[in-house]
This record gives sequence, C-alpha cells and structure tokens, in this order.
Amino acid sequence: MSQGVPIILIDDDPDEHFLFRTDLEDAGFELDFESFTHPEAALAHLFRRAGGPVLVLTDMGLAGDDPIEFIRLASGVLHGGAIGAFSGALNPDKEARCREAGASFYIVKPISGEKLEAALANTQSLGIETLADGRRRLICR
Repeated sequence: MSQGVPIILIDDDPDEHFLFRTDLEDAGFELDFESFTHPEAALAHLFRRAGGPVLVLTDMGLAGDDPIEFIRLASGVLHGGAIGAFSGALNPDKEARCREAGASFYIVKPISGEKLEAALANTQSLGIETLADGRRRLICR
C-alpha cells in the first residue's frame, strides 16, 4: 500500500480551511492536512519539509499577497507532488498565468472531492487510492 500524500492549503480565510477539510472528509478522503493563511508561512514550511511529494492548493484571492509568485517559488519544492490554484470565479487569463508559474490545475470554488479528483486525473504525479475500508487518499503515481 502506498504512503499518503499530504495536502497543504493556503487561504487567507480560516473558515475556508475548515470547509475544505470537511468537504473532503465528507467525500471519503483520509487526510494528512495542514493549512496556512499566508503564503510566506506555507513556503517556509515547504522548505523545512524533509521531502516526499506534497499537494499544495492556493487561493488566488490572497489579500495582500502574490499567489502567482508563491506558485513559482513553491513549484520547485514539491518533491514530485503538484500545486493547484483555486478561485471563486473562472478566469482564463489568471488560469494561464498560474499554469505558466507551475500550477498543475485550476479549480473554481468550492473545492469538492469530485473537482479535486478530476483535477488530479490530469496530473502526471498524483492520483487517488481507494483503501480497504472504502476511504480514499492521495498518492504518488
């Protein structure tokens, strides 16, 4: 059985952290989850990690911060993982800039298990494993 891949969420609204976690747990995901309200703290955490792949999800509406620059910097320390961007609205220009910076996918909120699963299906590095008890978790392909 593969080791699960941790998820790191960056959103300046702490309520979104709770909603994200609850939505994925309700969708049957087993989570190794950490959340940050500022990209600088998330980036410092990524640089301190001992390695192993990680999925990073960042809100594109971070107050006072540059999520595109965060994606650019974070994409170099994913250890075989992926980075995804999410926003409250579809914005093809912003999505293109996210992908140019290193994002693997772009999701319009709310983030659900189905949306995450569809986005991960388009990445080369991460997938979803169904466990014996029916729960699911993120894995490295």
